[in-house]
Amino acid sequence: MEAPERQRTPVETPTAERPTRPGFSITIAPHTIWYAAGAVVILAILWLLVTKALVALLILFVAIIIGEAARPIVLLLERRRVPRPLGVVLVLLVAAAVFGILIWIMLTPLIAEVGALSDNAPTYTHRLQDLIATWSAALHTNAQLGPFFDSIAGQVFSSLQGLVPSLISVPFTLLSGAFGALLSLVVTLTITVFWLSSSTKLKTFLLGLFPERLQPNVDVIFADMGRSLGGYVRGVLIAMVLIGVFTGLGLGVLGVPYALLLGVLAGLTECIPYIGPWLSGAVSVVVALVTVDPLKALEVVVLFLLVQQLEGNLVQPLVMSRSVHLDPLLVLIAILIGSELLGLFGAVLAVPFAALIQSLVTYAIAPMIRRASGRDEPPPAKAAAKPAPAEAPTSA
Repeated sequence: MEAPERQRTPVETPTAERPTRPGFSITIAPHTIWYAAGAVVILAILWLLVTKALVALLILFVAIIIGEAARPIVLLLERRRVPRPLGVVLVLLVAAAVFGILIWIMLTPLIAEVGALSDNAPTYTHRLQDLIATWSAALHTNAQLGPFFDSIAGQVFSSLQGLVPSLISVPFTLLSGAFGALLSLVVTLTITVFWLSSSTKLKTFLLGLFPERLQPNVDVIFADMGRSLGGYVRGVLIAMVLIGVFTGLGLGVLGVPYALLLGVLAGLTECIPYIGPWLSGAVSVVVALVTVDPLKALEVVVLFLLVQQLEGNLVQPLVMSRSVHLDPLLVLIAILIGSELLGLFGAVLAVPFAALIQSLVTYAIAPMIRRASGRDEPPPAKAAAKPAPAEAPTSA
């Protein structure tokens, strides 16, 4: 007897799903929306601060720069068991005392030289005009150089016409702006004290806002930013003192009038790298030309060439290169942008701001781009050093 045939149930074969073409549906996670909204809010707040509270931000930035410059000394005192708030106050008081003594020593001769220069400015202007007219008459024998020199002379005359009233009003401008400058200085130093006293807690708070895996990198970024700012300020101060002293002494030995004023100008313009020395050198050459003679102006040119060699071979390598490593092209671009936005004050603050951006790009943005592009992979040698996973035994 045959066994009953077992009833076979048809087995449903899974139908192949239609492949979805990428790009037809876009899924946005909720946290992405919150991140985008937070970024928009942060950008709006930054734009509002920049447009409405720019002066306050600049004062805060200057206070942070001063604080980072004084931080190594404060930490040294703290290691000697001096409380940090007391160490901050001591450092600022000593710096203020040294600066005040220098101002007290140079104030009287500086005021006398500024007054004499403003009194004699019209005479010097007419003398310079006579010199330019003489050179123009000599160059008009050449049909090509004559019109070119006339255009340059016209620009020089127009600049001198605006410069003479400015020189005459310099003493009154200094007196009228002294109170505002003193108030801004007090506010800046007060913020510096609070920054040095509480920056460690602020740094801990900011690090806590990042995931634990990112906190070491963020700590490195903060440390490099502070080191760049402090090193740059210390280097600039040393360079300003050296160049100012060398320039003032050199002009005094050459017998150029207003040597102290021109030395102070050379020291102050040293805070604008690559451009400041050319400005102070041009002013010194013009002063020697109109107050003495063309031969003395040529001697001043030689002096500034020697000072430039001293700066390039001694000050820059030994002082600035150890403080902050910035490419000269980046420095010039930063100075041009800063001067266009905020004038002379922007040109001075452009380089430390560029140092901050360089630290951020080097330690945050560039690694992020490399990871996104898949280039942040371990080298082959390191990858080969890792133990390979054990293979499953094969059956015979």
